[in-house]
Amino acid sequence: MHAILKSVELCQLNGIDTVSTGGSIALAMESFEKGLLTKDDTAGVDLSFGNPGALLQMVERIAKRSGIGNLLAEGTMRASAKLGRGSEKWAV
Repeated sequence: MHAILKSVELCQLNGIDTVSTGGSIALAMESFEKGLLTKDDTAGVDLSFGNPGALLQMVERIAKRSGIGNLLAEGTMRASAKLGRGSEKWAV
């Protein structure tokens, strides 16, 4: 719960939508678990579901458009179009 509240705070401080950001991070986590993204793609971040540190790191990267955050900042439709390989099926 702490990580979720902190992620909302980070979104608010950076002027980004919490729902869209959560959807983009969920897409990244699902893609990571299905092998479409690796730690090489995430600069070493383990994007497994349930990893609160990864959630906070991704919010910060999306806000700064840093690394994979630049892709995720585009939203789930554009990110899944670039990822391909069926990821559009779990893009919310």
